[in-house]
Amino acid sequence: MAPAGYPPTTPPGAYAQAPPGGYIQPTPAAYPTAYTAPAKTRGALFWMGAGIILVAGVLVLVSAFMPWLTGPRGFISFSGWDAVRKSSGAEVFFSYNSGSPTFTGLCSLIAGGIIALVGLLMLIFRSKGVGVIAIIFSIIALGMAITNLSTFLRTEMISVGMGMYVFLIFSFLGLVGGGLAMAG
Repeated sequence: MAPAGYPPTTPPGAYAQAPPGGYIQPTPAAYPTAYTAPAKTRGALFWMGAGIILVAGVLVLVSAFMPWLTGPRGFISFSGWDAVRKSSGAEVFFSYNSGSPTFTGLCSLIAGGIIALVGLLMLIFRSKGVGVIAIIFSIIALGMAITNLSTFLRTEMISVGMGMYVFLIFSFLGLVGGGLAMAG
């Protein structure tokens, strides 16, 4: 018998059934051994948004080589990259056509490249922290596309080419994808 205030002593092997008083010996698995970082699991919105960002960035980049303007009856086409090749000095990024502002294809190349790179980094590192950069550059690209579109629509005898619509639509989709990725 154990003295008062001490746990009862029992002979060895007496614990074949449950110990007295309901005491259960904890297993080693019950003790945390080291801090483990939570797994980076992202929802479907993140993956869908990051994929949209990547595709939108690539297509904004490709739009620089597609026709931004077409002449009467489609005989002449002019891409954003043609504007870069024919410009000199400060007009490599931005020019005035008949007093109206126009961004060149180099701007869409830079914006599209950054958007695509951010989408790729988001997919590789599963991080939505850089999604803000995609949103910012998508807003910039969208502003450039709207500026160019409004300039081209005011010009007579030409029509807006498919490249300008691709630039506009996928700049907007980069913004949507950034919002989805940040929400997921």
